[in-house]
Amino acid sequence: MTGSPAGGASAPTPKQPLMLESLLTRRNFAIAAAFVVLLIVVIAAVRYKSGSDRRRYESLLTSSLDNIVTAQEGFYYDSTRYVASLRALPTVHLPPGVHVTLYTPDRRSWWGIATHDRLPAHRCVVWVGRAPSSLPAEVRAPENETRPFCFDDKASIARQARQS
Repeated sequence: MTGSPAGGASAPTPKQPLMLESLLTRRNFAIAAAFVVLLIVVIAAVRYKSGSDRRRYESLLTSSLDNIVTAQEGFYYDSTRYVASLRALPTVHLPPGVHVTLYTPDRRSWWGIATHDRLPAHRCVVWVGRAPSSLPAEVRAPENETRPFCFDDKASIARQARQS
């Protein structure tokens, strides 16, 4: 005899553990590869969109500060002083979500901070006359007067606001 059970019946074979090779057939591999590529594309799209949104909100902040600089200069030429409140600048209309706080240390200078509801830790600053001492030295350079600069570090700007 050849070692098979009597009566021609075959002995039950123990279940073979699933081998990695059997799982990674060409079809399964193609599906897994397509899934990974799709996942990478989705992640890249989300990251691009969030960067695009951030640039759009920052653009709103800087253009709002540019409009305020123009309005402040017009007010200054009429009254030889700057205003501390946006209410005194009726031509300035802020986009939804944008908030601006003006600080006037003296009659010949002012500075302002703009924020957006969607970027709570992001601040844009502009100054005219004398720059706030809390700003980095490269921002306080005379050629940067009236030019909005944006930062993620709000601690240094907040210190200056408390001192004014």
